[in-house]
Amino acid sequence: MTPFVLLAGVHKQWSPTVSVGPLSLELQRGEIVALLGPSGSGKTTVLRLLAGFEAPDAGRLVVDGEDVTLLPPARRRCGMVFQHYALFPHLDVGENVAFGLKGSGHEGVVVRKVAEVLALVGLAGFERRKVQELSGGQQQRVALARALAPEPRVLLLDEPLSNLDPTLRERTRRELGTLIKRVGITTLFVTHEQEEAFDLGDRVAVLNEGRLEQLGAADELYERPASLFVATFVGRANVVRGGGVARPARWGRATGKCWSSGPNGCGSLTPGCPAWCASGGTRARRRSTRWRPSTASGSRCSRGRRRRAWGTGCTWSPCVC
Repeated sequence: MTPFVLLAGVHKQWSPTVSVGPLSLELQRGEIVALLGPSGSGKTTVLRLLAGFEAPDAGRLVVDGEDVTLLPPARRRCGMVFQHYALFPHLDVGENVAFGLKGSGHEGVVVRKVAEVLALVGLAGFERRKVQELSGGQQQRVALARALAPEPRVLLLDEPLSNLDPTLRERTRRELGTLIKRVGITTLFVTHEQEEAFDLGDRVAVLNEGRLEQLGAADELYERPASLFVATFVGRANVVRGGGVARPARWGRATGKCWSSGPNGCGSLTPGCPAWCASGGTRARRRSTRWRPSTASGSRCSRGRRRRAWGTGCTWSPCVC
């Protein structure tokens, strides 16, 4: 199936040490995808690249089969709700919503469109209200109405619920999800709240340091995390470093190198792997004692662990930790 929105190898370099991408992401028509990640992971940059507020250094941006990489924001037909809403305080609600409709038709058409979109977000009759008279949730809906009024192809939401108190945020989240599904617009939204991402998103894209760690449904992220970061960032997790019982052809707990059983039941390294223990080895059964400084020749670590060797000819040996 051809994606409705495509980010293909998009890359933005801010400095020699700070960048976003290369990143590839696909959205189907009518799908809601959440960009989830910690602060500074590049979520808002991805939105701004798609909206046209930033220019990528590499890659392509495609919307509904049209390459919009070089198009100015006004021609991309992407509606955006900013984190702080960016409402004009000197304009009333109706004028804020109509701002993106200037030049789109007769004044009567604009007035009718404003009334329709305000009714859609539950603010019918609010046209002459001042922005300062509205609650946080109402301001959020005005910003959403302004983004929807020009009938965009894609809706971009930059943490639209972050300024609301917890009780109002939960109610507004449900209303927002219902509204987006009713309109049927393809939506990409940014959040660092896992509950928000899983509740609103059909799929969730986890970002970390400008890289896409994993894209999938909430259950997939929980049950089959693609990386240690996803496993620890999504939900709550206890991470246990490997050790335990040695097995043939296992992975070394500290070095990630392969380890297999050798002659006389002693452990030995698979050919080509760097030294894990300086001498001797271990069998499947082993005992561990306290940590102590490693005295192994050529050891790559400053600490080692003494393990009891159970095979004939095996010795006590300080192993790299």
